[in-house]
This record gives sequence, structure tokens and C-alpha cells, in this order.
Amino acid sequence: MQKFTVFSKRLVLIFLIFNACPIFPQDIVSADSTDATLTPFRKGRWLTSLSGSISSSRNQLSSTNDKIISNEFGINLSTGKFFKDRWLFGVTFQAIKEEAKGELNIVGESLYIGPQFARYFSKNKDGSLFLNVSPGFVLYRSLATINDIPDYREESDGDGFGTLISLGYSYVIRDLISFNIGFNLQYYWINADTINETGGAVNTENITISNISFTFGFGVILDDFFF
Repeated sequence: MQKFTVFSKRLVLIFLIFNACPIFPQDIVSADSTDATLTPFRKGRWLTSLSGSISSSRNQLSSTNDKIISNEFGINLSTGKFFKDRWLFGVTFQAIKEEAKGELNIVGESLYIGPQFARYFSKNKDGSLFLNVSPGFVLYRSLATINDIPDYREESDGDGFGTLISLGYSYVIRDLISFNIGFNLQYYWINADTINETGGAVNTENITISNISFTFGFGVILDDFFF
């Protein structure tokens, strides 16, 4: 079985002293401007975001009365540039761990990377509703065990294609820091090699994973001259 490579990533957070920063919307918009607001999601700016996601579900099989409780935790890192006011293109990374406990126990991990396209709908300087769509590549592995069979172990390892869709609201402070809250919809199509260590059988399976999760995080919006 090919081992799943756990990626390492380095995030550099830039903290600025707000009172020393001269570029706020009130400094850019003239007093006689007919537009009372200026979107912080302006063309040429960079947005880097870090967020977490969480979801939980509980299923009960009526035929066997078995209960399965599933919990999923994720970390998302994305960066991109506004090529047009309120239109962003960039790249996104996501690492997810899933645990399902019941008569059948499953622990799964996935790593996702892909381009992202985001649209911010409001011109308001305080924030905007946004929609983010990303198609990309997925690495996946899982381990399944059965309570009644202590020696039973089934491992899956594979890759495939995925889609992430995010809908939420981004609240912006001082044209620089954004706080984001919303929902993620993930859908993965994975081709995996499954090994039953009890019987030694190796099978190839097509796995489909779909999930809706609550997400929250923050971002930093910077102008080009910072780079």
C-alpha cells in the first residue's frame, strides 16, 4: 500500500500597525465623491485566508439498530489576487480528517489542492457576501475496523478529482483584515486501492465523498506594493 504523504505548510502572517497605515478608504475617497463606499476587494490586491471547518452527523441503521457518529475537521489555506473589482483568482489547499464511530469504525484523511475563483457581491466597504468555487486534485486514505472482529483491518489509498464550493460573508476591518463565516460543500470522486489485511485481498474501488461543513476564519488583504 502506498503511504499517504502528509504535507507540511508554512504560513507567514503579516501584522501591521493600523494607526500608522495611511491607506484607508476615507483617505482614498475624496470628499466630493459620489460613491460613499469603496470595496476592500479592489483590483490588484492580494487576499490570503486561513480558516477551519467542522461538521458532525449521526446515522442509525434500522435493520441492525447500529449507530454511526461521524465527525470531520478541516483546515483551509488560500491565497489569490483580485484581477477585477470583487473578482478573485488564486489557489486553495485543504486538509481534512474524518472519524466515524459505531459497529464499523473509519478514520480517513484527505488532502486537496486546486485553483479557486471567488466573487464578492457587495461594494460595501464593511464586507460582502461571497461565493468561492474550486475544482482540484485529491489525495485520500482511510482505515476501517470492526468492533466484533478485532483483527479486521481494511486500508484504502487513492487519489482523484474534487470540487469545493463555499458560500458565506466576509466582514472587513480597516480595509485590511477580513473575518469570514459560511458553509463549505465538498464533493470528491476517488479511485482507491483497498487492502483487506485479514484476508490479504486487494481491490480497486471508486469512492464518492460528499459533505457540508460550517467554516470560519480570517484573511489579510494587502496591496501590491507590499510584495
